Amino acid sequence: MKKYVFIALTLLSSPRAIAQIPYFAGTVGDGKLYGYSSVKFRPGVNRQETYSTFQYGLGDHVATGIDLYTGPDCAYWGALVRYGMKFSKWFQAGGEVIPSFDLNDSFRFAYLTSGLYLNGAISSNGRLFWASNTWWGVRKGDDNTLSNYEYLGYTIPLGEGRSVTPMAGVLHSWLMDEDADAAAGGYVTLGPWNLYVWGNNLLKSHPRVVIGIDFTL
Repeated sequence: MKKYVFIALTLLSSPRAIAQIPYFAGTVGDGKLYGYSSVKFRPGVNRQETYSTFQYGLGDHVATGIDLYTGPDCAYWGALVRYGMKFSKWFQAGGEVIPSFDLNDSFRFAYLTSGLYLNGAISSNGRLFWASNTWWGVRKGDDNTLSNYEYLGYTIPLGEGRSVTPMAGVLHSWLMDEDADAAAGGYVTLGPWNLYVWGNNLLKSHPRVVIGIDFTL
């Protein structure tokens, strides 16, 4: 699915957040399986992170699944429920809730992530499009977070189920407690597979990079 850029990380202030690929409102579809895996790193800094998820469609609008995040000295397992609705090609809306548990602390609750996903076409052919992700995070023993990511993208078809989609956007906190940050990247679609390269902090000495792959079966 050309625009099924589905799963990534969570919040700007959580360990799973920055350099997130955009989420779209649609779910994987009834009886279908979605999988995604990625690695995040900063060139020159020894701080690697990974994220993987599998989701299964329980209907045309609902999906459920699990995810796993690992980073330096931490590991979290999450269970998620997701809903999405297409009102028109110009506007789609969806969201999900993900409670996550600490694998290094007897599987105790660590944080709750809630996301609101909006997206739609800008051009009549749907190649130029927009996406907005709003994230609310509740972390055990820490302050809540509320952040937003806005993106513009353009899909370049290559024929035979292949395409290239560059995207660019801005990440910011609704609490106005940090500087806004630019993000850019894109994905290559090869039939049921998508290959991603994403990043933020692009003007700093150690920008953050995400490399990922997903599939829909």
